[in-house]
Amino acid sequence: MIKVNEYFDGKVKSLGLKNTQGNFTIGVLTKGTYEFNTSTKEWMTLTAGAWEIQLPNSDKKTFGINETCEIPSGITFTVYALEDSAYLCKYE
Repeated sequence: MIKVNEYFDGKVKSLGLKNTQGNFTIGVLTKGTYEFNTSTKEWMTLTAGAWEIQLPNSDKKTFGINETCEIPSGITFTVYALEDSAYLCKYE
């Protein structure tokens, strides 16, 4: 079954699925700043647009198209969507 997620008054939306390769979401963000919490390890891959990600105790880092950010479990991190963007996220 496909799970529909909506956050930040509809400014971030994703579709989630689980299959033999794992748990995934594919989503979109409108331009803006978003703070997320993790309960599992995640890999976020930018597929369109532009963004920076800031992990705790780190500087912002820019990621290009098809670049992946590894995000630890149990943290709060910030995504700075510099323009409307799309992503793929894999959860461990």
